Amino acid sequence: MIIVTDHAVLRYLERVHGHDIEAVRVEIAGLVGEACAAADRAGLPADRIVVAATCRLAVHNGYVVTVKPRRRG
Repeated sequence: MIIVTDHAVLRYLERVHGHDIEAVRVEIAGLVGEACAAADRAGLPADRIVVAATCRLAVHNGYVVTVKPRRRG
């Protein structure tokens, strides 16, 4: 069985399908940046879930570590 790494998937999307991975990275950072800055000013913990219009993003020590679909309802 062949295992495909996350790195290979990213490069495939970037180089074969023409996706701009860096633009996606900037978009994700934009989704969490303002919310995290406000939480930092309020003295809230560094680990948090940011709820955006289209998704929920888990932030751990300043890193976005996963993205999940927004809950319905």
